[in-house]
Amino acid sequence: MDKPHYPFEPIGSIDKLARTLGVSPAVMEAISNRIDESYSEYELPPHPKTGKVRTVFEAKHELKRIQKRINSRIFELIEYPTYLQGGIKATPKRDYVENANMHVGANSLISLDIKNFYPNIKASQVFNIFKQLFNFPDALAKILTKLTTYKGTVPQGGCTSTYLANLVFFNSEYHLVSAFRGQGIVYSRLLDDVVLSSPKVLSNSECTDAIQKVAGMFKKYEFRLNSSKTKVEFRGNSNSEFNVTGLWIEHSKPKIRKKERRYIRQLVFNCELKYIQSKHSDDYHIFWNKTSGLVAKLERLKHPQAKKYRDRLKQVLPIYDDVNIRKIIKLTNKALKVPKEEHSRYGRIQNCNRILYRLGILGRSEAKLAKNLRRKLKSHYSTIPTKKEYWFGTA
Repeated sequence: MDKPHYPFEPIGSIDKLARTLGVSPAVMEAISNRIDESYSEYELPPHPKTGKVRTVFEAKHELKRIQKRINSRIFELIEYPTYLQGGIKATPKRDYVENANMHVGANSLISLDIKNFYPNIKASQVFNIFKQLFNFPDALAKILTKLTTYKGTVPQGGCTSTYLANLVFFNSEYHLVSAFRGQGIVYSRLLDDVVLSSPKVLSNSECTDAIQKVAGMFKKYEFRLNSSKTKVEFRGNSNSEFNVTGLWIEHSKPKIRKKERRYIRQLVFNCELKYIQSKHSDDYHIFWNKTSGLVAKLERLKHPQAKKYRDRLKQVLPIYDDVNIRKIIKLTNKALKVPKEEHSRYGRIQNCNRILYRLGILGRSEAKLAKNLRRKLKSHYSTIPTKKEYWFGTA
């Protein structure tokens, strides 16, 4: 399958769409008409390499609930071709590792980037996705477009935005992929990152032609190639990183380079030192979590040292001091006073889950106390829905 495919009968009416999303038509219409008030805007910290500050948009509660259901009840039903590798809940798994794995064995590698991708995905393009890919009537395509765009574009950070980013080229990308396949070139896209590779050494003219073809598709949709990030590399070249989505692909499977492996090993060692000095501190909790995340990357890559590092981290788990223990007891007792009729509110669900997470950490040093508090909390909140039930179910 080379083209995204929606294998079901199209939703045919506003009422049926509302039932699909678990809301009333009136509520859905009301939210769609106040979209400009339905997002919170904030800036991410500067990028460590470029210093660029990105603005992201988070849907507020009511809209977020609808967007999550658009994902689970519409977008996740699509059959996605394997050249789309990012931000998709699909089988087989799609992520940065699988994306890199597609290009293992290459001798030529071309990396491309779409400039300002999300802000340039227009509402008209989103409408075409709902109208042409899903074959939804105009009225449905219009309201779904309003529910998934902000100020005329796709908001970076929105729940539905990565799916729309994957689908924006649905009517053209497969032609390009097929043409490249005929030339022995592998194409993949992880949102705004496009990678082309070939087991043969491509000539300069072949590389230029391939880049121009991809740039031509971008231009058709009013996107531009980020020429500063265009890279052409060849296996064995000492000046080449030969990386795909941060992973080195010159071996039989994606890896991280020795420098990064040494860095992770050093972080594990530093955790062991810091544990002796400050195992209770907030800084140590943050440092341990960062190290654990990088060890998880090694685990995802099935690196032989990953289990050893994980076992070492388990020996130096961060724990709470007496001040934090008293705080957790106070938070738990306060949560136990919340009336049961308020338990289904999302803020209460979040608070209960946060306390349970902290009780898990408390259990590392005060197992009996943590077990007792957890038992009381779970008994009091016995009817509380899970986050999944809240967002996707009828809670």
